Formats: sequence, structure tokens, C-alpha cells
Amino acid sequence: MERKIQHVVLIDDNKTTNFLNTYLMLKSKRFAKIESYTEAPEVLHMLQNTPSFEPDLIFLDLNMPIMTGWEFLAEFQKLVPKKRSKTKIFVLTSTICNEWKSRITPNNLEEYLIKPLNLDLIESLCFKHFESTYYI
Repeated sequence: MERKIQHVVLIDDNKTTNFLNTYLMLKSKRFAKIESYTEAPEVLHMLQNTPSFEPDLIFLDLNMPIMTGWEFLAEFQKLVPKKRSKTKIFVLTSTICNEWKSRITPNNLEEYLIKPLNLDLIESLCFKHFESTYYI
């Protein structure tokens, strides 16, 4: 029986990027629910105030107005451990920067990925990070 990753959230200020990544994820048929947001504070608010909002995975852009990905990560670390432990975060950025990559710590940050996503990468990430709960 096939099990899907239940809830993935995309955070990127570029609506086109969110649209394309949502399309790829739908095409992969690996995700039960896909939500996209253009502003990180909205997701943070939901994480803080909506008990049922517990994504399994967040794809997070770093270069965003209003709240950067780095600021989101700092606030995310303040959430209660139970809430943090359920969610894996994959940084998905267009910036290739070793200094930024070195700032990634193991606290829920599983990957530093360079845009664009593709189907092969999605498949690889699903098996690498969700193999104990993910079957095809």
C-alpha cells in the first residue's frame, strides 16, 4: 500500500516558483497535501497558533521580504520541541553560497538545496528523509 507524505509547505515570495514546485510535487504523487505561501510570517503564525497545523516538510526560501528565511528559522527554533520535531525543513534557494550553507545546523534543517526542484530530486529526498514512513 502506498503511503504519502501527509503535509508539505512551500514558503517562497515568488508565486511562479511556488506554482512550479506545487506542479512538480503533484506530478510526483508523493504528497497528500501541498500548501504554498508567499510570506513566512503567515506560516509562523499558523505554527504558533493552530495546533492542527503540523507540516511534515517545509521547503523554505532564504531571500524574502518581510521575513527572511533566516528570521523564520530563528523563530521556528522557539516553538515547543514537540511541534519542531515533527517538521523537517529543506532550504530551497537560488543562492549558491558556502557561507550560508555553513550556517545550516542540524536542528530540523535537513537539506540546503539550490533551485530549481525537479522530479528526480523530489524522489531522492522522499526516500532519503522519509523512508521509514514512506512506501511505494
